[in-house]
Amino acid sequence: MLALRNETADHHRRAEQHEFQQQMVRGTLPEPLYIRWLGQMLLVHSALEAHLDRLVTRDPVLGAVFDASRHKAPALRADLRHFKTGEDTTPLPAAKRLIELFDRLSRERPRALLGALYVLEGSTNGSKFIARRVRPAYGLPATGPGSAYLDPYGDLQPVRWQEFKAAMDALDLPADDVAQMTIAAQQTFDAIRELGADLLSVPATAAQPG
Repeated sequence: MLALRNETADHHRRAEQHEFQQQMVRGTLPEPLYIRWLGQMLLVHSALEAHLDRLVTRDPVLGAVFDASRHKAPALRADLRHFKTGEDTTPLPAAKRLIELFDRLSRERPRALLGALYVLEGSTNGSKFIARRVRPAYGLPATGPGSAYLDPYGDLQPVRWQEFKAAMDALDLPADDVAQMTIAAQQTFDAIRELGADLLSVPATAAQPG
């Protein structure tokens, strides 16, 4: 975890400081863009979780970190239902590249997918704060659908993150596995930043999923 944090720090900072993320933090992101973001993240999580669900049966290293309790796709679907919108079926360029990365890693370097999981699971720490800004902006309830993806664990957030860190640190991995995992994490941070840019470039009239 220390290696991942140190080696991805610049990528993490650039993702956090992107205008899309800053608008979410301020609670000023237009609702259609928020909904479209949920749809794109559903495509991303569905791809990653499908690969990991299949691969954990083959590699106990993956199974030591990931199980169905880490799924985020159900929360994303609940959020989209709250907004009475369909699931996005077409990934924007950054999401498409990220999904293609997951596909390639699943074939060539499956353990590197833990680097992507590190980024997405770690995002639940900051997103719990973002949820508190998003809810009043979109008239959402204090808990539940609408912001379920941003706050998937509720009061158990610190516990779930400590469990994840402990499971990752307990892995006895070759240096090459750690290096590949780190590269995947860097690429995931970059893709999340690029997805924000893609979304901000979408005309307002085309922002709704479809």
